[in-house]
Amino acid sequence: MNIVPPSPPEAKCPSSHILDILNHCVPDVMKTMVGMSPLPGVGNEAAPHPCRLQGVTGSIGLSGNVAGIVYANFPEPLAKVVAEKTLGAVPSDQDIVDVVAELTNMITGNLKSRLCDMGYNCTLSIPTVVRGDQIAVSAKSATISVADEFPFDGMSDLLSVKVFATL
Repeated sequence: MNIVPPSPPEAKCPSSHILDILNHCVPDVMKTMVGMSPLPGVGNEAAPHPCRLQGVTGSIGLSGNVAGIVYANFPEPLAKVVAEKTLGAVPSDQDIVDVVAELTNMITGNLKSRLCDMGYNCTLSIPTVVRGDQIAVSAKSATISVADEFPFDGMSDLLSVKVFATL
């Protein structure tokens, strides 16, 4: 997939570019690391916030020309399956947290790399993982608010990825 970079980095990075990147890198990361191939999502270029997440959620901050946060939300049953397939054994609670952190890191790292290629240099924070039934996230100052969901064959749970950022 070819993504045409915008003229100068100060030009607004369209949310559609971020969705294109997510639709490419999320299935790639999941196939490579887990052996599961989610379908590319439809996406929402104007995702509402605040929003609620359930299950196991990894988050990584972006700073630089793009400042914001990326959330990768795995409902609890999906998080367990993903961790088991990644590790090849029944995962402990800590294993699930570690796998979600690493997958979030890989997804966000791919996004960062593509953004840097487009002239939007940024750095990443270390991953943070939270678990819960009603995790509320908001990004009131975000000018980019993108969300996408990725279905897996034979599973009702969706991997949800949200990006809230400013340039």
